[in-house]
Amino acid sequence: MINPPIPTTPGFFLQLLALYAYLLPILLYVLWSALALADMGRRTPWPTVQRVLWAAAVFFVPYLGAAAYLLLGGAQMARSVKLTVLGGGLAAYAFVLLIGVGVGGLA
Repeated sequence: MINPPIPTTPGFFLQLLALYAYLLPILLYVLWSALALADMGRRTPWPTVQRVLWAAAVFFVPYLGAAAYLLLGGAQMARSVKLTVLGGGLAAYAFVLLIGVGVGGLA
């Protein structure tokens, strides 16, 4: 008689990677959007129509709207801060995914 295979659960490390892979995009969206909206609020000599259009882009085009504002919209923060926030977030997410794929549990 052949025994059926026993289902196994992923280990702690793989579950932690899966949690990071799930939550990190949400965290990046919140961080980028909050940073873009806070910068919009600080800019004083700025037409209301332009402000509303950028805010709509941030809200209705997730990730891309905030990233576009931070890179192209004239954000009033240092270039190094913008690149660190955007590039570092993407690099951290890519790192988590690559480790997960390397371990064999994330697809």
